[in-house]
Amino acid sequence: MNLVDILIWLIITGFVVKGFSKGLVRQICSLTGFLVGGWAAIKYHLYLAEASRHVIQLPHYLATILSFIFIFLITGVLFFLLGHFLTVMFRIVLLGGVNRLGGVALGFLEGAFIVCISLYMATSKPVPDKFKGYVQRAKTAAPFLEAGKDIVTGWGGMHDLLKPQPPAKGAKNSSNSKD
Repeated sequence: MNLVDILIWLIITGFVVKGFSKGLVRQICSLTGFLVGGWAAIKYHLYLAEASRHVIQLPHYLATILSFIFIFLITGVLFFLLGHFLTVMFRIVLLGGVNRLGGVALGFLEGAFIVCISLYMATSKPVPDKFKGYVQRAKTAAPFLEAGKDIVTGWGGMHDLLKPQPPAKGAKNSSNSKD
């Protein structure tokens, strides 16, 4: 067992402990708040920046940055509060134990995901070969490294799925047809 093996299990154990302490509901609300907050900030920060520039005299670039941060934080806080409210409801109906067990499972999955991606990145091109060999010699790294490779390969395939596809030969273009 080398240092990489120890780090793998420390990371996963940390996420499991976090999952147990927060519970499934708060974990899901936290993750959802992060994702929805990021999406909302990306989608709406320019609108808020433009509207707030007239109220608060700020340069455009600063208004844009502050708008992004504001939307991201407000959304995160709302989901944080929702998570706490739902956790209290779970305790009232005596499902606190189920909530914690679900949090452990989700924490394990989160930790494993981060380990998989981190190990894959630690063995990619810009990393020195000596370090790559050290990571690859770790006994517990192999399955996580393989899973990380599969995850990244899957993401690469998503890029192809998101590209606009040309219409098939012989297919009618619905925008040009008159029905």
